[in-house]
Amino acid sequence: MVLDVNAATVSASAATESAISAGVAATTAAAAAALTGVLPMGADLDSAAFAAALNAAGATYVGTAADHLAGRGEFAGSQGIAAATYTATDVVNNAALAL
Repeated sequence: MVLDVNAATVSASAATESAISAGVAATTAAAAAALTGVLPMGADLDSAAFAAALNAAGATYVGTAADHLAGRGEFAGSQGIAAATYTATDVVNNAALAL
């Protein structure tokens, strides 16, 4: 089996993943206060319970987004390592063929 990988394309994909992650992280950070800082509309128990539910939902979203960003970061890092590995393997193989 022949495996032909374009390391530059894999590197570009890693950079794209990193850029997308940075954008999502910035958006999530900007929205975190609004998502987790809901205040009750009134002094009644229903308003307090509803605000608590909204804050819990917001915190869940922020936590899920953080997990997603961690996964994307790991994927981008793996792509970067793969691109470097393919490049190094090509160098070694071409040197061996030159002998």
